Amino acid sequence: MEETVDLDWKQQPYDHRKPKWDDEAAKDIAAMANTGGGWIVFGVSEDGEHNSASGLAPVTWNADTQQRILRVAYARIGPPVLGLEFYVLPTDDGSSVVAMRIPDSRDAPHFARKGDDAFIAPKRNGPHTVFMSDREIERGFRERFQYADNQEKLLQNKFEIASQGLAAEDGVFIAFAALPLEPTTHLSPPRESKIYQLASRQPIPELIFKENPPLTWNNGQVRKGMRQWIIRSYPTDRYQFRKCLQDDATVTTAYRLGNLIDQEEYKPYYPVGFPNHCRSKDIETAVIDFMTTLQGHAEERQVNGGYRIRAGLIGVENLPIIIRGTEGNQNLLLPEEFAEPIMRFQPVTAELDPLAAPPDMLPQVNDLARDLINQGGVQYLTIMAKTK
Repeated sequence: MEETVDLDWKQQPYDHRKPKWDDEAAKDIAAMANTGGGWIVFGVSEDGEHNSASGLAPVTWNADTQQRILRVAYARIGPPVLGLEFYVLPTDDGSSVVAMRIPDSRDAPHFARKGDDAFIAPKRNGPHTVFMSDREIERGFRERFQYADNQEKLLQNKFEIASQGLAAEDGVFIAFAALPLEPTTHLSPPRESKIYQLASRQPIPELIFKENPPLTWNNGQVRKGMRQWIIRSYPTDRYQFRKCLQDDATVTTAYRLGNLIDQEEYKPYYPVGFPNHCRSKDIETAVIDFMTTLQGHAEERQVNGGYRIRAGLIGVENLPIIIRGTEGNQNLLLPEEFAEPIMRFQPVTAELDPLAAPPDMLPQVNDLARDLINQGGVQYLTIMAKTK
């Protein structure tokens, strides 16, 4: 098989002991990302005349080698190339042939660093790597900005759908929309059994302040929708929610926060009788549950490029939303005058990778939660673990 625009044979992985190895790796990865994506396969020898595979040459592969390549894709290419995938195919002698998949990037053109102060814009031309012309770079930027504009409109559309998931008249609620930066199109739809497993998934422990565990949202009902699965609360539940897990890895959710409790004896701890009021701690709880659901669906859908997320509170129109803080070991409700009335809630947008290690993800999740509660005059997180 000959090399093509989306296939490159390599007899050996990039050798970090050699000078400028990272420049070479950055050039190869950026070129593939700038030309629709493709595969770089390590452990295949080729003839020099036709650029075709001539035999297997298995290589030694380990986590350090893979991590060095990922660092190059992030630190030596601008903007970074995300979503690299590695498929390690073991051979009988303990070595491997490794196929690295570079996704079709919507952030093209990517510029690979050459040395310390220069950048190049490579691309694939058949089996060879060449450099983009000025016109190609210009066209690439136009397409990138158009794609970003389209993605922004799509994210807003998904958020508006999530904002209709519950009735604000029943109580203020929080809506989330998560759009994968690289949608899943190559997998079969998830099975119902997987969705039931996800519905009962325990909250991500690293996101929880251990002395103040959050409430657990009920598992709910599982229903099939058009190219999606829906997990929803039972009609009699006061803690209403709705989660839509789409086949392309998009996630939209809504969690009711207001009017959860109607017993008068709970007034010291909850804003009973005020459907447009909610507690900041319940917002944090919803963020934790949303991140848990997003992580589980991203794992099942094999999303490696991260998500763009939008979140916001939805209340009764023309009435202010009031976020109430709590204090003390008994979580006593702070008076309303401590809150900042919100006549128009500003949705919060963030980018993060739910499959990242929890300590790496936590600062971004903290920022998301703070941006939500700060709009109501609440400063501190009380449920969520915080970055040290």
